Amino acid sequence: MIAKILVLSVLLFPVYAANAPDPEFSRAVLGANSNQQSLMALKLDSEIYSHSAADFRDLRLIDQDGVETPYQLQKISARKTLLQRDQLPGKIEALSKTADDGIAITVSLPPQAANADGLTLLTPQRDFEYRLQVEGSLDGNSWQNLVDNAAIYDYSRFAAISNREVGLPSNAFRYFKITVAKATQTRGTELLELTRSLQGNDEQQRSEKLQLRSEALHIDAVEFWHNRSEAVADAAVQFEYPLTAYKVSEDAEHQTSLIDIDIAAVPLTGFSLHSETPNYSRSAEVQIPHRHSIDNHLQTIARGTLQALHFQDIHREQTTLTFAEQRQNHYRIVIHNQDNPPLTFSAISGQGNGYQLLFLGQAGKNYRLQYGNSRLVRPRYDIVAIQELLQRGFQPLSASLGEATVVAAEAVAFDFSRLLNSQWFLLVTIALMVLVLGWSLYRVLKRLSDGTD
Repeated sequence: MIAKILVLSVLLFPVYAANAPDPEFSRAVLGANSNQQSLMALKLDSEIYSHSAADFRDLRLIDQDGVETPYQLQKISARKTLLQRDQLPGKIEALSKTADDGIAITVSLPPQAANADGLTLLTPQRDFEYRLQVEGSLDGNSWQNLVDNAAIYDYSRFAAISNREVGLPSNAFRYFKITVAKATQTRGTELLELTRSLQGNDEQQRSEKLQLRSEALHIDAVEFWHNRSEAVADAAVQFEYPLTAYKVSEDAEHQTSLIDIDIAAVPLTGFSLHSETPNYSRSAEVQIPHRHSIDNHLQTIARGTLQALHFQDIHREQTTLTFAEQRQNHYRIVIHNQDNPPLTFSAISGQGNGYQLLFLGQAGKNYRLQYGNSRLVRPRYDIVAIQELLQRGFQPLSASLGEATVVAAEAVAFDFSRLLNSQWFLLVTIALMVLVLGWSLYRVLKRLSDGTD
């Protein structure tokens, strides 16, 4: 009877363990309640890293009415502003001749087009130089001078140098008048007429005549452009995560130093080791626990060389081991000393990425962040508005988090797939098979013993 109860208890424990609800936490978002809609940034901290899923699929932003609020999860990174050029079509409205062989072209922009920051004259000509004036108008009647004596040129006969663009000062004009004071240029033909006078075999006289021709500026079209500033993410900002719990030990048999590090599951990308030894070079590797079924072992995720050279005016150090982002609770650094004495370390630090949630906070609403329920799947939110605001250069306001409270766990339905994938189920299944096999073997041996007697 006791054996049956023991077996039943062992069987029921993994069922409970596999289906027990995860602890879920809730923290108030501070600084998001304002009298207007705002773009907010909520930085995640070590408390969230410690209790959230590895892919952050369990993060939920809930407003005061219990409604999920869409957010964009992103690495914290520096931002830079890029200048994007948008092309604007121009329509040639009129062309007239001016004094001294000049021309004036009137070009218009569509009413809904953005303001013009510059224009480009499209011409198939080569080897030229012209000077021009640009005026602007709102109605095509009253004109204001914008640019004087601007140069467009093409020196391709000598080098690949040309310019057909003219920048404009800030304006809101819809009509532009481009005046070229002298729209023709005199050029020599590529053919040279040579005349020679001979007496016998002797040249008595030579004359050369180069024909000149006038070439007018030919404009196929005029295009405008508008400069648009776009803020984009630059390199991810690297944060330093303090290591408060690590232990250094020596493996004399394998001539290695072992550094075991326990840390919250922050998004690490490397370790920096600062040694008091002035000159050294040691190969090292970073390992993390890897569980496959009931087999637990350490998996190497990075290899590198730690080295330092300090001699007279030479000071060189390479003391960082980097790897792809990991969120583990335990790491081991293995340093191969060979026959060298072990290194002594003055400090060890971790560095890695940081993450934040971006969301549109509505006027007068309070929010809270919930996390810890690993049964949730990654949400799919509409974040087009957030992305456009970031591209336009809007800077989010910073929000912070209050103290964590445990959310009352809800009853969950029996998850048979989770039970089958649990380590406890596998261990109990093996133990039960051993018990059944042992009991069967005992019965067989007992029968054989009774038969012998």
